[in-house]
Amino acid sequence: MKKLKNKLLDILLLPVRLHDGLTDRRATLIAGIVVVGAIDFLGTDVKYTMALTRELFFGKLVPDIVYNASMAVLVLLVLGLVDVICTCVPLFDISRYFKRKEAQFIANTGIKAGEQEPPVRPTAARVMKVYILSHFLIVPVSMILNYVFSLDFIDKSSPIVQNLLLVVYMLIMVWGAAVLTRGINAIFRFNVLFRRFIFLVVFTWQFIFGMVFDILIINWLMQLFR
Repeated sequence: MKKLKNKLLDILLLPVRLHDGLTDRRATLIAGIVVVGAIDFLGTDVKYTMALTRELFFGKLVPDIVYNASMAVLVLLVLGLVDVICTCVPLFDISRYFKRKEAQFIANTGIKAGEQEPPVRPTAARVMKVYILSHFLIVPVSMILNYVFSLDFIDKSSPIVQNLLLVVYMLIMVWGAAVLTRGINAIFRFNVLFRRFIFLVVFTWQFIFGMVFDILIINWLMQLFR
């Protein structure tokens, strides 16, 4: 039963050995930031992506098309940088703080002393890569769900459908936070007393920053287009 549980967690939250193998290489980090920026810019709804493309590039004068194309690259990079850095750097600092508190707690109480492990090369870049990797799990599922809910035979005005959408949205947020939490735990080697608390921190921060990011930052940057 435990093996089955571990295999399921490896599928849903990525294997711990994958998180352990992450490095600080800049090339892969930059590539990941670009990917996240593209996802933030284009979204996970195919209909939205197509509508955005038509709005920016169809029926426009050539100078406007060139301007929008250049601005799209710039906005994509800015979104990726802001998303990855503002999500992960605070979580890295918080995790590093709680790792010190964990050591103090165990030293003072002796509780779970046998489970204490030193962190494995904890760096902000590795936490960023965990966050980037989570997109490769979450985004395909989000795209499929967005497509299903956009089908014509689904009554989107129905309270049942609206409530289902809300539940699915929250589950995806929990899933993303769980993937990131597992990666942080793999890097910092928190004991069981701190692992669940770290999940609450990750989920809360992602929820708060996600709201600010979607409502303020993305909307403001989209106004730069012609």
